[in-house]
Amino acid sequence: MTQSSLVLDSVPMEKQSGLYESVRSHYLFSGLEEEDFDRLAAEMKVRDLDQGEVLFHRGDPADSFFYVDTGLIELSLISATGDKKTLEVVNPGRTFGEAVTFMQEVKFPVTAEGLHKSKLCEIPNRAFLDMLRTNRDACMRLLADLSRHLHARVREIENLSIQNARHRLSSYIIDHITDARDGDQATARLELPRHVIASRLSIKPETLSRLLRSLADEGVISIEDRVVFIHSLTRLRPYD
Repeated sequence: MTQSSLVLDSVPMEKQSGLYESVRSHYLFSGLEEEDFDRLAAEMKVRDLDQGEVLFHRGDPADSFFYVDTGLIELSLISATGDKKTLEVVNPGRTFGEAVTFMQEVKFPVTAEGLHKSKLCEIPNRAFLDMLRTNRDACMRLLADLSRHLHARVREIENLSIQNARHRLSSYIIDHITDARDGDQATARLELPRHVIASRLSIKPETLSRLLRSLADEGVISIEDRVVFIHSLTRLRPYD
């Protein structure tokens, strides 16, 4: 389902809703005066996306960007060989697609799909640009947001260029630590499906499984469902 067909399913965002408060607290909007935000919020729409449902395809007209209230959104490309490459997974509390607002050809450069059942807020580009023209603070917040995205992409390119597959997996596990215990142990939680993690790391799913088995056989980690118990951070760290 493309973005254009989703228009029929959209509903206005109610001011007294939890979604309104959630979007209001996002740093792109938290610095706005209430009157300015309410003017923008009056044009925002609510989107409900099922698991596996496509929000938009690469090349679709980009008239809006999105805020994720609940669920997970996968941003991906299809390679020349037909393989899906997951570029990013957007968590609740984050926005995506805002950079497209400033492109000369306003089309989505990726495909967005719900990894879980998700609730989104759609922010129209036109209304957002109108607000930016009169609000310096909002412009600075947007520049910070775009800079964060750029830094993340540079780091990803560096990892893919310099690190081997095992190092990339080790870095990914360390980035998802939820409980750092005393000493050399920790716990990480890998919420994403393994095929999505493999795509994020630019490896095959079977390679990911082999690397996880190898780390477990070496006693570096053990795995129960989506929880990774790290027995030695020193041995897991890529550069140690």
